[in-house]
Amino acid sequence: MTPRWRTLGALLVLLVLTAGFYWKLTISHEWTYLEGPDLANVVRPWLDFEAREFHAGRFPLWDPYEWAGHTLIGQVQPGITNPLNWILFAMPLSGEHIPLTTLHWYWVLIHWLGAVFCYALCRDLQAGHVASLLGGSVFALAGFVGHTDWPQILMSSIWAPLVLLFFARVARGHAPASSASLCGAALGVAFLSGYHVVPTFTMVLVGAMWLVYLALDWRRPARWGHAAIFAAVWLLVSAVQVLPAIEYAKQSLRWAGAPEPLRWGQPVPYEVHAQYSLGWPSVGGIVLPGISLHANPHVGFVAVALALAALWYRRRDARVRWFAFVALGGLLLALGTDFPPYWLIYRFVPMVEKAREPAMAIVLAQVGIAVLAALGASLGRGWAGTLALALFLGEAVYDAPRLARFDRPGSYTAMIQGQADIAGFLKAQPGWFRVDFDENDVPYNFGNLYGIEQFGGLGSSLPLRIHRLLGNAETPRLFGIRYRVARRPSDPAQVEVFRSRSGLKVYRDPRIAEPLWTWRAAGCAAPDRLRVVSRQPEVFVVEADLGCPALVVVGDSYYPGWRAWVDGARRPVQELDSVRAVRAGAGRHAIEFRYRPASVYWGLGLTLLGLATVAFFCLREPAA
Repeated sequence: MTPRWRTLGALLVLLVLTAGFYWKLTISHEWTYLEGPDLANVVRPWLDFEAREFHAGRFPLWDPYEWAGHTLIGQVQPGITNPLNWILFAMPLSGEHIPLTTLHWYWVLIHWLGAVFCYALCRDLQAGHVASLLGGSVFALAGFVGHTDWPQILMSSIWAPLVLLFFARVARGHAPASSASLCGAALGVAFLSGYHVVPTFTMVLVGAMWLVYLALDWRRPARWGHAAIFAAVWLLVSAVQVLPAIEYAKQSLRWAGAPEPLRWGQPVPYEVHAQYSLGWPSVGGIVLPGISLHANPHVGFVAVALALAALWYRRRDARVRWFAFVALGGLLLALGTDFPPYWLIYRFVPMVEKAREPAMAIVLAQVGIAVLAALGASLGRGWAGTLALALFLGEAVYDAPRLARFDRPGSYTAMIQGQADIAGFLKAQPGWFRVDFDENDVPYNFGNLYGIEQFGGLGSSLPLRIHRLLGNAETPRLFGIRYRVARRPSDPAQVEVFRSRSGLKVYRDPRIAEPLWTWRAAGCAAPDRLRVVSRQPEVFVVEADLGCPALVVVGDSYYPGWRAWVDGARRPVQELDSVRAVRAGAGRHAIEFRYRPASVYWGLGLTLLGLATVAFFCLREPAA
């Protein structure tokens, strides 16, 4: 069999293994991974919103459905800069939602891709085909990757094998310049994936490996050049996500487990890292199932035994030494505050203090063990690898992730289905308005799920301007919060206008008009007339007929990146009471607001420059 057919066969085998391992999602229609609170309340609504925007021919940068407008790309976790997510968003919708079957296969295929990347790493290190299948399975079906349900976290984790693959090529002198650029690109893409914790710890570990690589022959200028290529490409490729995230961080509060929300420049306390460390008691969980804290480390007896065999019988092999370093380094990082030098890493390595969950670094140890297990399985006869794979799969099935049934008591899926008639009623109401939801009755982000503007939303951050207005008596008028969904009104003026089959009621406040008005320092004898012409997430067009010059004010949260045009002429956007305004003269005008953030455009340009740099080095060294 030719190498190409062997590779295609291996990919198919990994697909069958992954789909079979998660058969409850691929075959059964009774189970789901989406019943976790964060997944049901936040992640699924995000994905639905992004998919609807893709189908409308728009690339979503701004989320109008939470908190009177919120940057989507700046929040990072929606994962809009992740190219792999674009495939999901392009899939057919069912009633403006991503079908659950599609979401299930999306999650399974993330695991398959992780298995493929780790298989590629093992093969590149000259492990056998079956042994590499074992390595890919250990990485994708067990431990952290096998038991993590957040797709963003999975997406950020599966790139670690490719980062290490290209570093290993640099270390052994295989097309080092292009391999260094590909190593940086893989790490950069990990930062685009929607979660920063695993990529941050990958950066720490791989950075330490680069330091070792330099120290081994520090007098060779070429080595320093390779390290510079890696660092430059990593920073460039990640820029399209990192720059908007920094811009948003400066404008927001973040809830990160500290007693109070944190502002830009305030580090996540060391005590929070201690809370989310793996801890020494969980180390036994690498071999024995059921012993874990904050992250599942279990890869099983077979994988650990084979890894130890590789360490013993191939202890002089540079491949084994490097990946023993990976396994040990990942474990020590995951121990967090139980590893005393971690304080120095937390204190002096940039970004680490923001990666508040060191336990997630166990995924790096998992990569190291998977590779060592593949190298250990390659020591025996041909049948030994097959037997090891079968025994590992038996262990993995015994400790398979616990999925939830749709028909469980208190199912989020049933709750969402039971409240869908509320969305139908609200969408039928005229005018521009926002809705307030009682989070005890509607805990999920209703606005993103159905495309209805709400003043609220579940998340780990909030713009400072909005936070300052919470509880203010003028807030409903500023943002046009006309409706409330709850079991009882929050104000005597609210009138019941709809009752859902779920028992929830919709109340209307007749005092609240559209959040669109004019402001001027002095009075004006002639009246003003304002009309909403069109409203899309990133484009808002208003027709204004003004009796006198004035500020035209719209009840959308003020945020950098919004631009305004009056009759086609660019005008500065002003902030008035935390909302947006633009000055216009007397008479009739067409006013257009568009979200055009410079941070995104600069970031995109830098990312494209990073990819061009990779292409340049790969063309110079095509062997990579």
